[in-house]
Amino acid sequence: MQEKAGTGGELVPPEGGRRQRTVARPVALEGVGLHTGLPARMKILPAGAGEGILFCRTDRPEKPPVPADPEHLVAGRRCTALGWGTEEAVQTVEHLLAALRGLEVDNARVELDGPEVPAGDGSAAVYVRLLEEDGLVELPEPRRWLRLRQPLAVSAGEAHLVALPAEELRVTYVFVSSHPAVGTQYADWRIDPETFRREIAPARTVGFLEEVEALRRQGLARGATAELAVVIGPRGYLGPLRFPDEVARHKVLDVVGDLALAGFLRAHVIALRSGHALNAALARKIREGLQSGAVREEGGGGEGES
Repeated sequence: MQEKAGTGGELVPPEGGRRQRTVARPVALEGVGLHTGLPARMKILPAGAGEGILFCRTDRPEKPPVPADPEHLVAGRRCTALGWGTEEAVQTVEHLLAALRGLEVDNARVELDGPEVPAGDGSAAVYVRLLEEDGLVELPEPRRWLRLRQPLAVSAGEAHLVALPAEELRVTYVFVSSHPAVGTQYADWRIDPETFRREIAPARTVGFLEEVEALRRQGLARGATAELAVVIGPRGYLGPLRFPDEVARHKVLDVVGDLALAGFLRAHVIALRSGHALNAALARKIREGLQSGAVREEGGGGEGES
């Protein structure tokens, strides 16, 4: 989707951007899972209007597709996981979901031959390239947006996450660390396709060296390498950065991916120390807001309340 310049250099989606979108044709990716370290093969196929994002395990044909929504969240360790009831179906979906939301893809069928999405390079850039490989197509039906009527907030200890009513999706993240090489980082971005593609998607997942070693002892992060992550050792970063604030930018990426579970949100999301569990709690609260009246659903780019 091309975009046109608005006032003050803003990027404004064209009129067609108000309709739902899907991939033009199937695309595929192979790699390893970030946590399992197992070979992972994925296909992303077109889906019809209103189907949403569905995850299908081709190695479990007896199991139904799993919708990417808060009702199908299961307890994931250091990642976002979806499943059938309490049984996990697929994990580490957050970077792919961020790419789908960042590029404004409403509907897609994701087929996997195992329990984890291929990690790519630890960012969302590989998924952006994959999704744009053969292009995206619009569907006749209008997109459904979620608009807040009031602020919604969740907290856990020193971590806080608040969503404020707004006309677009914007994410502000404050990453706090006592590590002298990292310190406190601040990132603030409006999420539109061009900004996401250029400024957010390339930011890689983050890990402190001692945490990575501890995770491996727990059977996690088996696919993590220095190329797949921003690894921080006692003396500083163990490899070159893509951005000076890559850590905070990746946290913005995670917020976009996790909140995509709630739907196409229009809000200013402000996060302090938030992680996947707190992001998921806000996604659930947003969906619950549809029942309480704190959130309303709109169609066709915002005209008319459903």
